Amino acid sequence: MAEQDDLQRKVDAVARQAPNLAWAAGLRDDETTTVLVTDLVGGWIPPTVKLPPGVTLLAPAQRRHGMSVVDLLGAVIAAATHQPNGYVTDAGPDDPIPGAGDRARYGQHVDELGPTLIDAAGANSRLPRIVQTVARAAARKSGVAENEIELFRAVVANIENKVLSAYPHHAPVDVADWMLLAAIDALIEGSEEPGRYHLAWHQAVTPGRHAA
Repeated sequence: MAEQDDLQRKVDAVARQAPNLAWAAGLRDDETTTVLVTDLVGGWIPPTVKLPPGVTLLAPAQRRHGMSVVDLLGAVIAAATHQPNGYVTDAGPDDPIPGAGDRARYGQHVDELGPTLIDAAGANSRLPRIVQTVARAAARKSGVAENEIELFRAVVANIENKVLSAYPHHAPVDVADWMLLAAIDALIEGSEEPGRYHLAWHQAVTPGRHAA
C-alpha cells in the first residue's frame, strides 16, 4: 500500500547513511504523523544522519533500556523497519532527499542554552578538557580556534566510533557523551535548534536529570 511504501522509503533514506543501526518508521492513527526512530538510548537520532522530510522524532526521555525500534514506535497503523546491516536499495528519483526534514530536530526547550551547555561539559569528567574549553567558547560565541575545533572533533569521532563499534551493546553513558558533543558541535556551527535537541536528550538520559 502507498503508506507502507512511503514509510519504507523514509527508513531507507536514513539506513543508507547508517546501515549498521536499526531503524523504524511508523504511521500514527491520525494518518498524518510519521515517527522515525533508532534504538540508541530510547530514540535519539545522531547528528551524522540527515532526516527525510515528513518525519516526527520522539521527545527526549529516559526510556527502558533495550527497547527495540518497534517498541519505541508505540501504537502505529503501519510500520517499516531496517535491521542492522540489512539490505538497502539504492536511492531512486522518487526517494526522499536526506536533509530536507532536518527541522524535525527543532523545537526542544532548554533553559539558558549556553550556561547549561557549559555546566554539562564542566560536570563531565570522562571527556578531555578540550571539550570544556570549546563548549565555553561556542556557548559564549567568543570564537573557537581552528586547532581547538580539530582537537574537539577528534574527540567526537572517538566517541562515535566507540558507540557504533559496540552497538547494539553500546553503553548509554557513551551515547550521552555523544549527545553532549553533538550539542557543542551544533553551537560551533551556529545552529542553536539542533544544539537544543541534542542537549535536551543529554539532560533526559543523564543521571540526576529529568526530562520535561
